[in-house]
Amino acid sequence: MYDVILFGGTTEGRMLAEYLSEAGVNALVCVATPYGDSLLECKSNITVHSGRLDELQMLELFTTERPKLVLDATHPYADIVTKNIRAACEKAGCQYVRIKRESIETEGCACFTSMDELIVWLNQTKGIIFSAMGAKEAAALCKVKGYRERMFLRLLPSAQGIAECATLGYPPKHLICMQGPFSEEFNGAQFREAGANILITKESGAQGGFMEKIAAAKSCGMSIGVLMRPEQTEGLSPVEAMELIRKSCL
Repeated sequence: MYDVILFGGTTEGRMLAEYLSEAGVNALVCVATPYGDSLLECKSNITVHSGRLDELQMLELFTTERPKLVLDATHPYADIVTKNIRAACEKAGCQYVRIKRESIETEGCACFTSMDELIVWLNQTKGIIFSAMGAKEAAALCKVKGYRERMFLRLLPSAQGIAECATLGYPPKHLICMQGPFSEEFNGAQFREAGANILITKESGAQGGFMEKIAAAKSCGMSIGVLMRPEQTEGLSPVEAMELIRKSCL
């Protein structure tokens, strides 16, 4: 049985997986894709599950394993996954802990609370758009007029994500497949190479290279649209979560 079940795939998730590995805690780390699995380097006390789980599968897992802690270190924008983990924990009677990512100021940016709002704004603009939002939002961005010509997508080098974008009609030359985060200089070079005058991104925090993206876009004279995070009022930092693990499992 596992003492900790960690839902990760993020920078914070990898930090906690490494801590659990080094501390010798018997843990299950759940990531959504094989690519997320490939980024983990853990010892034999860590088992990795690759593949998305729905609420019923989570509930079955928690009921069977009875972990001391369930750590939700999923992406700040993965609100549906977070709701499922929280609900399954409540039904199974497990301790749920959300891992929090600090927000960053978005001065000088146009901020939106939904993809629909962002797309309305984009359809009022002209020029080349550089999306640093990944493959997940590629389908929604098809609603942007002339998206095949206007949109450059930067996404993780995942075969599934690339295939989905190709199916949606994005030209291969408009797909930039790389693992970030990136420096301000590297971001700027990509924006200029694409000829982009608009950046759209999520408020991904310091771990997601948000500041470097914004600084580069401003230095290139670009307009910036930011999809804000779902509201999050509670949670622990990775360091605080490590202390909780130490008290609960060591």
